[in-house]
Amino acid sequence: MKKIFTLVLMAGVASLAHAEFVSPGTGTNYTFADLAAIDTSGVTRADDGGYVVAQNLTISAGDILTLSNNDVVRLANGVTVNVDGTGNFAVSDTALITRTDDEANPKGFRFYSDNASLTMKHVRIEYAGISFGAANGSLTAEECTFTLHNGKLSSSGAISFNAVCAGNVVKNCSFIENTLAAIGGGATNPVGLTIENCLFYHNTTSNRNRPQINITGGGDNDIIIRNNTIIGGQYTLSGGIGVSNMMGMAFTAKVLIEGNDVQDNRYGIGIIGPMNSVIKNNNLVNNHYETNPNNGGSCISIYDSSGKGSVWIEGNNLEGGLWGITVIGSPAVNAGKIEDPTADDYNPGNNTFKDNGNEYGTYDFYNNGTSTIYAQGNTWNVEEQDSIHIEEVVFHQADSAALGLVIFMPAREPSGVTTIDADAAGTLTYSGNALVSTDGAITIYDLAGREITVAGTEATLETLPAGLYIARNARTALKFLKQ
Repeated sequence: MKKIFTLVLMAGVASLAHAEFVSPGTGTNYTFADLAAIDTSGVTRADDGGYVVAQNLTISAGDILTLSNNDVVRLANGVTVNVDGTGNFAVSDTALITRTDDEANPKGFRFYSDNASLTMKHVRIEYAGISFGAANGSLTAEECTFTLHNGKLSSSGAISFNAVCAGNVVKNCSFIENTLAAIGGGATNPVGLTIENCLFYHNTTSNRNRPQINITGGGDNDIIIRNNTIIGGQYTLSGGIGVSNMMGMAFTAKVLIEGNDVQDNRYGIGIIGPMNSVIKNNNLVNNHYETNPNNGGSCISIYDSSGKGSVWIEGNNLEGGLWGITVIGSPAVNAGKIEDPTADDYNPGNNTFKDNGNEYGTYDFYNNGTSTIYAQGNTWNVEEQDSIHIEEVVFHQADSAALGLVIFMPAREPSGVTTIDADAAGTLTYSGNALVSTDGAITIYDLAGREITVAGTEATLETLPAGLYIARNARTALKFLKQ
């Protein structure tokens, strides 16, 4: 009997030795060096000075997990580090989180209690991800690199958002060759998020139906995706930027997608579901790697069957897609409305279409919905910017009575000047980048009536700032937009 009792006791000790470490939640700050000094933590110090995390562990609410400068942390196969408190991963120079060996598939770091938070800076994380589900906390990542994420922690992305949360910031980071999306989230979790000045390169290497940025919008928290470079790996299923409200959730927030360079993806920008979106000054080139044009390949794709959303499109370069802009459903789309420069919905357009087409023809704009859409002040992929030629690259009510109308005239003039009100007398015209008068000197005013410049019979516009102006000569006046 004594022998049996000894075996049972030893089995119990072995079980305790492999129990997951859970910090007490007493406000303690744990570094990986501190954890390596705790026998039951599962963290050990390696011969090279780094740390090995051999089993799951939890940092409780109230406690802090700190990544120290120059730390190298290696996660074993299947390991998850749960942080219900605070993650302080902001280091002054560098730190590395990676796997223990070539066969290991660790999961990564999970922040799921309501008040958890994470700050990262100068960290490189390989083969693992960050899953964030803190309703009252926020994530900030700056100057970090996320690469080779294996998708084991979350199928959403190298950074995944799994709760409705606000104040999240990802700036100056690189996302390189991750298995799934670089940044993603659950369909029911609209997040407040700024993604700015980041590089996204060849993500979704598994070629699954996920864009490199795959965010859920709607709700009350704004999304800003600005000044990023998003280069695809020419995968047939991976798009560039996707923002979706697929559940049709109520929304007051805005989505701003501005100043991004998006190239070589399945599609450029996709908006799905009702949201208030602004798509402005993006360079969308060669996003045509969808193999079936009926399934995608647009520079900008908008789908909103509810008709509750609005999309503002201005100043984009749309080039080399299977389609330029495609609209499905009945959202309110403004891609240029220059009839009344004083109106709240005045939009100068300034979108440029070039070489967008597929086996069915050249399509700069395809309105496959029922709404009337304004698309004035744009430069189309035609030899002459007139109604006859532009009609050839626009599909709308003129092609099918069931569809909405696209109002595309007047177009943007090649000179960079768009005439708003014509000079009926024909004594003020433009040639190249100059206004020409056949009846006296030209005076240019701003809309407040302030005199900007006085010229002779030819006024050069090259140095004139972009904006709305009124030109007068001895006989008439002309309102114009300088772009």
